[in-house]
Amino acid sequence: MSRSRISLAIAAVFVGTLLLLAALRPTPPAAGGTAKAHGGALKSWQSLRPFKLPRRALAAVAARGHLYVIGGMDGNGHYVAPVEYAPILADGRLGPWRQTSALQEPRFYLATVALDGYLYALGGASGPRGEDNRPSATVERAAIQADGSLGPWQRLAYLTTPRRGLKAVVRGRHIYALGGYNGSFLKSVEHSRVAADGTPGPWRPDPERARVSRYIHSAAALGHHLYLLAGHVQHQNRMSYGDVESAALRPDGNLKPWHIQPSRLNVPRFIAEAFALENHLYILGGHDGGRRLRSVEYAPVDETGRVGPWTETTPLPEPRSAAAVAVWQGRVYVLGGMGGSRILSTVTMSRPRSR
Repeated sequence: MSRSRISLAIAAVFVGTLLLLAALRPTPPAAGGTAKAHGGALKSWQSLRPFKLPRRALAAVAARGHLYVIGGMDGNGHYVAPVEYAPILADGRLGPWRQTSALQEPRFYLATVALDGYLYALGGASGPRGEDNRPSATVERAAIQADGSLGPWQRLAYLTTPRRGLKAVVRGRHIYALGGYNGSFLKSVEHSRVAADGTPGPWRPDPERARVSRYIHSAAALGHHLYLLAGHVQHQNRMSYGDVESAALRPDGNLKPWHIQPSRLNVPRFIAEAFALENHLYILGGHDGGRRLRSVEYAPVDETGRVGPWTETTPLPEPRSAAAVAVWQGRVYVLGGMGGSRILSTVTMSRPRSR
């Protein structure tokens, strides 16, 4: 065999080896997420047993095998004090709804979290509707009983500023109250540390303020990061934000500086709801300034907290705004809110296709 033919044969073997190695190399994950195709996409939504009193601008939380709806405004324009709860069954469906201890201060656009066998209701607003509506700094807490009912609500130390349309999340032993309205749209975040014996500490403003003033926005916690999403724009030609910002948590519970994420929502929105599941962030429903939305978006989040591109997934059964969400054992529940021209008591559930 001539030297030229030998060289060509060697080159062919070398190229073939490179192609084989490339084919065997695992596909890297998409930016910010998982290599699993459709890893965050949601299954179809299932309608569940509705609660009794329709309400919008409510709060909801899942804890100790029960789902709770708290506060809001009813169809007659009255603030809602009664709290309802239902057991979550093994398949994710709900048992009968019952009323339990009512809030001391009825209010809407409040936030709620669960920690160590207690529910907390934070902020919101009461008083006349419209411009004379009064943002609230009230914090109440109720103990969860063995049957899922609540003990009496008790007032705790006030937030450092009233907050209507805030969001709240729990990380570790800290409760965070984020954004809202007190006469102005807020960038501030405050938090309270709950001691191991259940004693709540004072509310302290965090030194780090969000980059964007946010009201009737969305928020979620995932890993060691807090996320603020979307919200209503103050004094601008457009109505809603489409950005996402994040802050990492320090060991003492304070926040590192906030950063605007490079990825943006496909549809800017406010009075929407956000949640986290399986290393993904989600946002659903809300309003874009012209119409209510049924769209649902999700984005992967990598180990550094970076948010990847947003993708649409299974939409809600109907357009819905000023609703509430709760997450329990890999399932998400959407409760109440406004749909069309009516206030809702409906509940719908979904979960990622990977589950």
